[in-house]
Amino acid sequence: MVCVHQVSAPYREIFAERAGVPRDLLVPAVEEFGNLASVSLPLQLKLALDGGRCGPGDLVALVGLAGGVSLGIAVVRL
Repeated sequence: MVCVHQVSAPYREIFAERAGVPRDLLVPAVEEFGNLASVSLPLQLKLALDGGRCGPGDLVALVGLAGGVSLGIAVVRL
């Protein structure tokens, strides 16, 4: 799974395309919940867990984006 900070659905799609992330690994959230800033990554992880899309032992990438060229990535094993 790849949880990426989402300010808008088109922005998420652009990120996926340019980073080479398959869309089926993304967790859409902004359409239903809006831009939740710092809570967007844990929300997506919770949605993926509750939806059975990931679980114990799986690797999950948490991608934080900001304006300009700021980027932070953490890969965690559940």
